[in-house]
Parts: sequence; structure tokens; C-alpha cells
Amino acid sequence: MKDIKIAHAILENRKLKGITQDELASYIGVYKATVSKWENGQSYPDITFLPQLATYFNISIDELLGYEPQMTKGDIRKLYLKISKDFSTKPFEDVVKTCQEIIKKYFSCYPLLFQMGLLFLNNSTVAPSQERAREIISEAKSLFVKVKNESDDLELVNQALHLEGLSNDR
Repeated sequence: MKDIKIAHAILENRKLKGITQDELASYIGVYKATVSKWENGQSYPDITFLPQLATYFNISIDELLGYEPQMTKGDIRKLYLKISKDFSTKPFEDVVKTCQEIIKKYFSCYPLLFQMGLLFLNNSTVAPSQERAREIISEAKSLFVKVKNESDDLELVNQALHLEGLSNDR
């Protein structure tokens, strides 16, 4: 739950609107203390309040939660370089686990998925065993297939198709 930034979003948007906690509480139908707890991160709004809060602040629920389903090209490049270095300095399984968590968080960010597949493919040679290397290559291939089947970026799709074929050869 640490990635949910709703406390900051509620506080910031309430102040932008120039309303008090009492006014927001009255609109939503809760106590002022409830709004205070939301803003201080002591509790979260009930899921049924999210559409009402988002509508009131004229933002999306994703914006309200601070959820960003995509990464910028610059962020992907920095992450790629960091993880490349991690593969050479940290335990293999720790780095793979980190990659899997990132993949899960950004499962619809196809440029990132492509780069994660590329990292897996490039670093499969440092896997602790041949069997584990094959598993990592298979995981890379599944990322390339997802990108190929779901991305709208034709250049990325073509690159994924090429690397899917390359991962079959390994």
C-alpha cells in the first residue's frame, strides 16, 4: 500500500479547491475527522468514495490514487542501466525478483516490458544453472509475446517479434 498516494492527493486537491475538511466531509457524507485521517495517511477512503472524490476534484481515480501505469522513456533507460549493473553485482535471484515486481506494477507499459525481456535475455547467462537460464529465457519470451500481441507501437512490435524468435534459438 506504500505506493498509494491518496493522502497527498486529497490534501492537495482540497487546498486547490479552497475548501475546508468540513466542506469536503459534508460533500462526501463523512465526519471531518475521517477526512483528516485520510489526509494524514492514517486511513484510506472506502472504495465506494473514490468515484465521488475523483469527480469532486475533477481528476481520474488513477490520479487520486497516484497510480501511474506507464513509465517515461528516460525512466525506463535509467531503470535498465541500474538493473544491468545489479545483475553483475547482486545475487541473480534478488535481481530477478525485483524485475518481476516491476513487471507486475507496470504490466501495461509495453516499452518497459520489452526492456525487461531484453534484460532477462541478456543476463540469462549468469543464471545459477542451465535450467534456470531456460526459465528466464522463457519468461523473456512471454514478455516479448505480450508486447507483440498487445502493443500499438509497430516498431516495438517488430522488435519484440524479432527477440521472440531469438529467444526460441537459445
